[in-house]
Amino acid sequence: MARDPSADIASASAPRVGKLGGSSFFGRKPLGARAVNSLPLPISFPGGAKAAILLTFDVEGRYGNGAGDETVEIANYRRIADRLNRLGLKATFNSVGEMAEQKGSDFVRWLHDAGSEIASHGYWHEMNRFGDYPYHGQYGFEENLDSLRRSREILSTITGCPTRGVRIPYAHANEFTYQAIIEAGFDWCSHWGIDDMMDASQGFGPTLFQPALGDTTYNLVEIPLDTQTYDWSIWMADENNASFIERVRRYCESRKISFKRTPSGGVDIWMSRVEETMRQGGVFSLLCHPINLAVRDPRWGDPLEEFLFPVFERLAALKNAGAILVPTCGEMAGFYRQRQARV
Repeated sequence: MARDPSADIASASAPRVGKLGGSSFFGRKPLGARAVNSLPLPISFPGGAKAAILLTFDVEGRYGNGAGDETVEIANYRRIADRLNRLGLKATFNSVGEMAEQKGSDFVRWLHDAGSEIASHGYWHEMNRFGDYPYHGQYGFEENLDSLRRSREILSTITGCPTRGVRIPYAHANEFTYQAIIEAGFDWCSHWGIDDMMDASQGFGPTLFQPALGDTTYNLVEIPLDTQTYDWSIWMADENNASFIERVRRYCESRKISFKRTPSGGVDIWMSRVEETMRQGGVFSLLCHPINLAVRDPRWGDPLEEFLFPVFERLAALKNAGAILVPTCGEMAGFYRQRQARV
């Protein structure tokens, strides 16, 4: 009998500390998770835009589990900031505090000065130095609060602005994590998956809402993200990540688009997500780990020129035509709160 890959995903998603939560990194609803006060679809955006598309990047270097060259990743941030600035686009960069502290603050300032948002990705990406579990959400309140406070202080000092948002590494959060996020002073989070190509019923959909675990609703704006088709080098270049390859293949089959494990194939898949969100009148967060854009391979040249920048160009064209918004996560959270205040 063939092994059911969803069984492995369910096991990896399960909370090990606390009663509620888990990981949506694997595309599954955390235990007890609910979307509360969701904006109804289609959302009425300013200027008649059909969708809001968010560019989000997890800045983690070799502090996480990426495959690329950290020196190249850091140098690439100058190029990414310059291209975003030239095209009039903004993005959100969720930075590991330890990396910003130890590798210099220059790259954080490049991104901030170009008009993008700097958010937290925790102080430590890998929390397993403190115990048996690698994910932030597998720990209690004090451990999470320490990591989040340290990260927020470092990033706010570098930018001179309060750090408003957080994405927990691996999107693994429990009730203690959310208590710590509130206590640390954050306004928005981005953890839960829009959909799941292994099980379509697991997704939260392309809108904004407040996250709830069990009977507790947290005063945060949840900006759901794509945990399936993101990060081209995971599903294209990493032969050891069979579950990601399978999820992207299923996505392509379900949308009747070509499954091509090339940079241009990655562009087509991301833009398919954008077009789908425009039809829904929703919000979509494109997630990328820039450490994986520093992977050298004879099958491609410069991943920024072949993959990332073509996406920027297409989004800029849609934005300039008034078809989409390309806000930061913080701007999107502000939009949600303004809409909810009218209800």
